[in-house]
Amino acid sequence: MFYQFSSYKFILYFPFIADGISMVGEDFRKLTPAQLDDVLPRLQVLARSSPEDKHMLVQRLNGGLMPTTEEQWLEVHPGKDYATQKDKLLPGHMDEWALSRRGGVGEVVGVTGDGTNDGPALKAADVGLSMGISGTDVAKNASDIVIMDDNFSSIVKAVLWGRSVFDNIRKFLQFQLTVNVVALTITFLSAVCGYKPPLNAVMMLWVNLIMDTMGALALGTEPPTTDLLDRRPYKRDASLINRPMWRNILVQATYQLGLLVFLLKEAPVMFGCGDGTRHHFTIIFNAFVFCQVFNEFNAREIGDVFDPFKKLGTSPMFVVVIVFTIIAQWFIVEYGGDFTQTYPLSFEEWEITFMLGAMSIPVGYLMRLIPIDEDPESFAGIGDSMPKKKPTSPVGMLSLLIPLAAGLYQFYKEADGEGLI
Repeated sequence: MFYQFSSYKFILYFPFIADGISMVGEDFRKLTPAQLDDVLPRLQVLARSSPEDKHMLVQRLNGGLMPTTEEQWLEVHPGKDYATQKDKLLPGHMDEWALSRRGGVGEVVGVTGDGTNDGPALKAADVGLSMGISGTDVAKNASDIVIMDDNFSSIVKAVLWGRSVFDNIRKFLQFQLTVNVVALTITFLSAVCGYKPPLNAVMMLWVNLIMDTMGALALGTEPPTTDLLDRRPYKRDASLINRPMWRNILVQATYQLGLLVFLLKEAPVMFGCGDGTRHHFTIIFNAFVFCQVFNEFNAREIGDVFDPFKKLGTSPMFVVVIVFTIIAQWFIVEYGGDFTQTYPLSFEEWEITFMLGAMSIPVGYLMRLIPIDEDPESFAGIGDSMPKKKPTSPVGMLSLLIPLAAGLYQFYKEADGEGLI
């Protein structure tokens, strides 16, 4: 939520409120802290307010610079009785404020201002924004961000990029946790079943590079989209990993684990290689890496929208990382030799492991059909938590059909070669 100050008005903007209210400063000052808490969720305009009103409103929202001791409270209310009035006069007291909120957590407040009298409110806010051209030195020193061109649209860009960074961190975590779960579990299961670990130290190092460095570069540099502005802001104590992310992590990890366990048991028969040999483990390694390559496309969306290849032209770093990963994987498998303990694969083996990895894309579509929504309590304000879900784009549907068609073609070719059809 952002606040715009001028000499005579104070504007609050809540885009999701249908029945907002307005108030003048004279009525505002008559409220008790508890009464103001009831009004705050729908307060949109506070007119004819003093600088003290603005400061107290910000304090009540986020608890910033709230009086915590009797001495601090008496500085704000000289001549008043602390024992009987500390919970009756604005802005209240820190102990009372914390008890009125879940876990003592308030709203994340952004304040804009340009005048000297805006300094206290800018200081109390979580993010204070002042004007670089028309703003006073006091306002600039009290703020966290200075808008150099005095253009309010710059605030929208700042919010857009802030939300984009937050979502990109979530995308990376979704991708990284999936790799962690699968790599650790397959190593544990192979040890329990009496196999050597299918992923040796060098293979694990390469997987860690894909998971950490490559994943961070690919998913952390995704550009923002205006759709990010359609949702309500998150509360400051909202979980970094939400319910849809856990769904995506668990479904993808289940598919990948099932695939690797299947290859651990059946690959020697399917590919005519020795059980537990370097050839066998290279096939498992290759299929596992391609699962991560294609799951990286799935990780570009943490919600229910399925469009893994959307706007790739605006994400050049993502494309570069994917291409580099595939080329490096080819060199590691074909020329790693004794260093990586890999075995050169035939074109057909590359084709099959690539296709098995590509099946992560259809799995990404199916997992989004599981109806799991974000916790409404993780959002601040009033209104719909998230914008309406968009239908799957034609490109997204095409990305779903290509691996399925490739799989059917491969099955037909193998069956035809064995004389089954």
